[in-house]
Amino acid sequence: MKNLSLKIDGRFYYGYTMLFLGFMVMFILYVVKVNCAGSFVNPIIEEFGTTKTAYTQVNTFMTVAMMIGSLFIGKMYKQLPMRFVLAGCVAVVSLTFIGMSRATELWHLYILAAIQGLAWSGATNLPATIMVGNWFGPKVKGTALSLAMLGSGAGALVWVKVVQAVIVADGWRTGYLAMAGIAAIMIPLALLLAVNMPADKGFKTRVGDPSPEEVEAAGGELTQNTGITGGQAVRTIRWWMQWAAHFLTMIGVAAFNFLFIAHLTEVYASAGHSAEQAATMAAALSATVLGTMILGKFLVGVLSDVLHIKRVAVIAPLFYVGVFAIMGMANAENIDLLSKIIIPLYLIGGAVPSTVPFLITARNFGDKEYGVLSGWMNIAGNIGQIVGPIIAALVGDITGTYSLAWFIFAGLM
Repeated sequence: MKNLSLKIDGRFYYGYTMLFLGFMVMFILYVVKVNCAGSFVNPIIEEFGTTKTAYTQVNTFMTVAMMIGSLFIGKMYKQLPMRFVLAGCVAVVSLTFIGMSRATELWHLYILAAIQGLAWSGATNLPATIMVGNWFGPKVKGTALSLAMLGSGAGALVWVKVVQAVIVADGWRTGYLAMAGIAAIMIPLALLLAVNMPADKGFKTRVGDPSPEEVEAAGGELTQNTGITGGQAVRTIRWWMQWAAHFLTMIGVAAFNFLFIAHLTEVYASAGHSAEQAATMAAALSATVLGTMILGKFLVGVLSDVLHIKRVAVIAPLFYVGVFAIMGMANAENIDLLSKIIIPLYLIGGAVPSTVPFLITARNFGDKEYGVLSGWMNIAGNIGQIVGPIIAALVGDITGTYSLAWFIFAGLM
């Protein structure tokens, strides 16, 4: 924290405005996409009379489109004004939510989800990590990224309950309209605040960059573009090892994000609660669990700077193993006890997918094409996001419960 100076060259460092914007991206957009989606699973399945597996293909269409978008969206952020790219992506997201609210067939959701996925590729983790990567140097990158990522925990405490309350009161269609309005808050923020690089604001150095004396002692050159290109990175074994690790991680994480509320709703319903009560209780517990990321992501970021990202990348996922084990054991008799145990486990484990992969990318390959490499890392996560919910849904349709799937995900993690 001592390296987070508020001023550079005697004036307030604009990077903190960008850090705030990154926080808001996670506070609003990440939560709307990832954490609120689970509230729609059971109501839509019930109204359309479809299977869990069939509905899960909404996530598949969206994620495949995100993979396609990830191939070029990082370059767009590098070549075009960030404010226009981010605002445009968010506008598409809001419009597709409005379209989803009018869907009468499942295939309507498939098409709209695919369109939305292209926009989501440039509207969640990627812009937030690019903002931090562009504006903060290696001494504080982990801490700065963790501060931006706190937004998802704070947002979960707010928006998960809001969206669930709207769905309970007025149905899932109104819930989609609420999500469109929530997402649209980011459009004016992006247009007013987003700036690509420190040089665009007249800053020659960043907070967290090595001092000229440190650079000279190391025999290097002070620059905001150190590292290697994407083409050079993909020719290394290290790149494909971290890519595979992110893929395996996101299989279980995606299933958790997509089906956590649905699974808890079924568990609470089996304990004798009405459908509305069960859904409300599940959303409340989900918001509490996800809210731990306010502290957890900060801790993981700081620990990555202090202990080294290599150690944190091994230790932190073990906490997520515990989360999956708790989910697999949850039933009507023990849900009250397990709901308390899962909270401290998710505190650390839940911070892994949105911090560790991108800190490893910066550590291994530098800042030269950080946005491009982050986009390619998102592809690994996107493939995992397809596989995980499908596995969980198939298990749910075949066995009548998601329990076995959670133990599978614990093993993969």
